[in-house]
Amino acid sequence: MEKARIFRIGSCDCDESEKICQKEQVQKYPTFKIYPPYPIPAVDYDGPLNTQEILKFASKYLHNNVIEITESNIQTFITENPSVPKVLLFHEKKGTPLVYKGLSVEFEKKLTFGIIRKEEQNLVDRYNVKKFPKLIVVKANEKKPFEYKGEDFKFKALFEFLNVFSEVFVPGGGSSQDSQATKEWMTQLVPQLNQKSANDICLKVEGALCVIYINNGNNPDNSKVDELKSLHNMYQSKIDRGTIYKFMWLDGQKEQKWAEALGFKGEPRLVFLNPGKRKRYLVHDGEINVKSIKSTIEKIVGGDAKFQNLGNSLPEFTIMKD
Repeated sequence: MEKARIFRIGSCDCDESEKICQKEQVQKYPTFKIYPPYPIPAVDYDGPLNTQEILKFASKYLHNNVIEITESNIQTFITENPSVPKVLLFHEKKGTPLVYKGLSVEFEKKLTFGIIRKEEQNLVDRYNVKKFPKLIVVKANEKKPFEYKGEDFKFKALFEFLNVFSEVFVPGGGSSQDSQATKEWMTQLVPQLNQKSANDICLKVEGALCVIYINNGNNPDNSKVDELKSLHNMYQSKIDRGTIYKFMWLDGQKEQKWAEALGFKGEPRLVFLNPGKRKRYLVHDGEINVKSIKSTIEKIVGGDAKFQNLGNSLPEFTIMKD
């Protein structure tokens, strides 16, 4: 049975193992119990007694290590933990196939799994995907990915293909859930700047200039965010004098120390922050739109912009609960 490779299936004879059945509070026969990963408690199955329905119910509790991959987080996904091969499934349907979830658990800490939707046209074109589904393995220092050429997308066939890549010891391997690519701010073109995201999106990024839209509240003006997204697309692959432009937004109402340090008085404003050794910032003087912000960036590149000193340390963020 195909799904027997995904689930661990067992049986217990209550006549021979009475104590086990008492402990598990078995009141009727047959009883089907699902034991999800810890700490989720065991769950009784009360549906129709047929294999497909039971496995469908159990599938709800199957652990999933698969990362949703978009153009925003593909680079992080590929380059992080370079010793660990990356598996990519190009899929045209919603959801994640049960077999693929099972494989992501089977090869946990040996392979990292991602799924790319048909709608991600740039990635589909980059990897020359002509039909769906398509499975490839990407390895560091290999110019071309390894493509699964079989027609059988069941567990056994895919396991045998992937097992070859997992057999070589990969030091420093980790779970997909530990990946930077799973952090929501790493998949957003214009993420929110806060305690959790700050280091990843700008403050600890070498050569980064933080372009911060400061808003009075937790709901930024979508039109302004769209302007920043357009700028992100313009500058994502462009580096001027070693400077990388990172676009983000800040809740000035919540992050009052940051708002005060950057001169925020309640009206939306855009600030360029250099978080390096000489911590400095520049307030954008003009409309918050693509044309005006590009003009300010040109002044920065040309050396005509006057930054203000921020001091020896950056403001503290509001502490966020996990």
